[in-house]
Amino acid sequence: MEDVEVPHRTFDHLLTGFVDSEATHLALFYKEGKVAHPGDPFGNVFAWLWDTRRDVAVSAFAQLLATARDNAPEGEELRLDDLISGLRFALHRSRLSDAGEFDDVERTLRAKMPLHFGGRTDL
Repeated sequence: MEDVEVPHRTFDHLLTGFVDSEATHLALFYKEGKVAHPGDPFGNVFAWLWDTRRDVAVSAFAQLLATARDNAPEGEELRLDDLISGLRFALHRSRLSDAGEFDDVERTLRAKMPLHFGGRTDL
């Protein structure tokens, strides 16, 4: 695969659009209390970000959660637990799906998500 160099601002725009699209798609099919699978493309991007820019991976996950929650059908409440469970399925093609690796991902996301939601812990 050939690498492509992208300016930082353009990268931010591409990532934002990608995450919003994946979140909107996720929200269309989400049923409260079920696993919220963010999709394999999101898993692939998240795994790469986790290895290259972990803070950006965490921010992308927070954006995914916020946008999916905003676009969930009326009466459906997407929970952090459901999205973390779904992320494990989306990471199946990466080393992050291994138990020890995923435990680190989950621990980090649970610790950092309140910071992205004004300190809220009821996610």
